[in-house]
Parts: sequence; structure tokens; C-alpha cells
Amino acid sequence: MPRTNASGYRDSSASMRFDRLAYVLICLCIVLYTLYAGSSFFIPIAFGLFFSLMLKPICFRFECHIPSRIASVVLTLFTAGIIVLAVLFFFFNQIQEILTEADDIYSGLQETFYEWAEYGGGRFGISGEDVEAYIDEAITSVSDRPLGILSTGLSTSGVLLANFSLVMIYTFFFLLYRRAMKNFVLGQLRDTDQSEGLETLNEIQQVAKSYLGGMGLVMLILGVLNSIGLFFIGIDYYLVWGFLAAILAVVPYIGTVIGGLLPFVFAIATTESLWQPLAVVLLYATVQFIEGNFITPKVLGSSVKLNALAAIMAVILGSIFWGLPGVIIAIPLLAIVRIILTHIEPLRPIALLLSDDLYEQSGQFLDEYNDPKYRLSNIFSGKSSLSIFRRRRSADSEPPKRVSKSNTQVISDGETK
Repeated sequence: MPRTNASGYRDSSASMRFDRLAYVLICLCIVLYTLYAGSSFFIPIAFGLFFSLMLKPICFRFECHIPSRIASVVLTLFTAGIIVLAVLFFFFNQIQEILTEADDIYSGLQETFYEWAEYGGGRFGISGEDVEAYIDEAITSVSDRPLGILSTGLSTSGVLLANFSLVMIYTFFFLLYRRAMKNFVLGQLRDTDQSEGLETLNEIQQVAKSYLGGMGLVMLILGVLNSIGLFFIGIDYYLVWGFLAAILAVVPYIGTVIGGLLPFVFAIATTESLWQPLAVVLLYATVQFIEGNFITPKVLGSSVKLNALAAIMAVILGSIFWGLPGVIIAIPLLAIVRIILTHIEPLRPIALLLSDDLYEQSGQFLDEYNDPKYRLSNIFSGKSSLSIFRRRRSADSEPPKRVSKSNTQVISDGETK
């Protein structure tokens, strides 16, 4: 029951606390449901915004030499498109060569399955004829549905092409109108908060740029390691399988498994010995161990600054809400959220809970953040305010400065920093 004071009036603080908690939970549920139900609308926007952040430094380079922003944005997208098309041309050319040997690969794979199945059937008292009849029946049942598989693939390709076109359109306009959008965001802040708001936007830009460069470097290292290993094992088209697995590594924890499964099946179909498929499995397991424990933490750890638990949970939630696109974009989005939380004083403990130095800084929860203003319960009770960009300052420090109109170029691009 509500508490009463000495005069007999009920204390409404508990009621206000539950009202604010209910309000926050209702708003959170509405936002999450909107993101889930409108995934086809929000996914292209999210990727377009993220790509615009990554391509902004390239666009700024063009703008230093070309006065027209539209021409600079077009050249930026053209440069990125040339790189993507070159990679796709390489893979399509190599895959076309592999498909010319599809009959031999299929025959070798079928023969290997017959041998393994007969060996396994003999251990359980099943004759070789029964095993072959079962395999033939399974293959026939799969081959009777090529039209459905083809139609599904074409429809999926059409959806992907449409979404890719939307992403390019959003990226173009985000790059074109980025100055107005940044000034709009800064204009929503108080005069004393605009300087730190600009700093936050620059940090988000830096995360996106570092994530792009870091992922590119990780893919290059993985591609080289995979290709060298497959070359010494004796697998044909080692560059295709090696760099395909490296590109699929953009999907955390799943892409590497899929990328290693393809050369494993190819090795079964095209090699005579058993040690080569097993060597492929050992190679990708070793590379995955090195990538997860040394390469990615060293290359990407300094950019996203997320601990492993937060990254795994972000990937799972991303797959629940947006499927495969959510898996791809979950980690950089969470890194951006962590940056924003570090600039909201009552929510800094949550930012630390997501950071990569959580283990070393675990004592801060009972030291620096052991204060009522950092407790989430005070937010719902009204004792703590979610004042954005409110930082703790010493008494003799100067107050934050307002971003004046003379700093228009700083507001627009933030490249001087």
C-alpha cells in the first residue's frame, strides 16, 4: 500500500516511480515492435546510414578537389561500386569455371557417399544394395524439385536487388544532406551541450570508419591464411574458397562455418584420400581460433570496444529482429549505442557493462559509479535526469562552449579534428 506521512496523506513517490517505469516499458515495446514489424522499411535505412558514415571520408576527399557535392557523392558511390563489382567479377568468373566441372564434382561426391554409406551400413548389417537404393531415392527426390528451388532463388534475388538499390539511394541522400542532418541534431541540444554533441557525432563517425577498415583488414588476413592453407593441402580454386570464407566472416560465428563447409564438400568430391577433407576442417578450425582470439580483438577491438558477451547477445537479438541483415549490422550498431550511453551521465554504468575492458574495470561499479545518480532506480523515481551529454566537471573547469555560427565547417563535417 502507498506510504502515508505524518499528516495522513499518501506518499505518491512510489506511484510516480511505477508510472515512469510503465511509461518507459511501453515506449520500449512500441519501438521494438515497430522495428520488428517494419523491418523491410528500416533495414535499408540502417544500412544506408551506416554506409554513408563509412564512405564519408572518401566523399570528403573528393569534395576537397570538386566544388559540387552532388558530383563528389556520385564519384564516391562509383568508386565503391567499382570495388564491389571487381570482387563480384572475380568470384563469378571462378565459380563459372567450377560449374563447368559440376558433373565430375557431382559424380565424385556421389561415389564418396556410396563408399562411406556402404562402410557404415556394413557395420550395422545393412547390405550395400539397400544403401545405394536409399541414396538414389534421396537424390531423385531432391532433383524432382529444381523448379521450386529456382523460383525461390529468383524471387529472393529480386528482393535482394531491390533492397540493394534502396540502400544505394539512401546512402546517396545521406551523404548529400549530411550537413543539414548534423546541424539539425545539434540544433535540438542546448547551447552548452552542442560542443559535446559534435564530439559524440565525430566519435560515431570514427567508429564506422574504423569498423570498415578493420573488417577489410580482417578479411584480407583471413583470405590469405585460408588460401595458403588450401594451396598446401592441394585443393583446387584455393583463392575462391579462401577469400569466400573471409568475406562470409562478416556474419559473426556463422559465416566462417559456412565458408569452411564449401571447400570441405569440394575436397570430398575431388580428392581421393581422406586426409585432405580432414585437413580442410583442421585448417578452418585453426584459422577460426586465431581469428577469434588474436586477429579480430587486435584489429577490431580498438574500434568497436565491445566485450564478447555483449557482441553475442547483439548478434542473437539482431537475428531475431532483422534476420541475416540484423546479424551483420548488430555489432556496429551496438558500438554506436555504447558511445551514446557514455555521454548520458546516469547510463554510463551500462556503457561500461558493454565495453571490452569490463573485466579490468569491474571495480568502478562500486567505486566511481557507486553514487545515487548512477542508479537506474533513481531515473524512474525522478531523482536522476537523463540529461543528454551532462558530464561531471570540476569546480575550476570552464563550462562547455557553444558551437557558434563561425564554426559552420566544423559542424558540417568535423574533419578538422
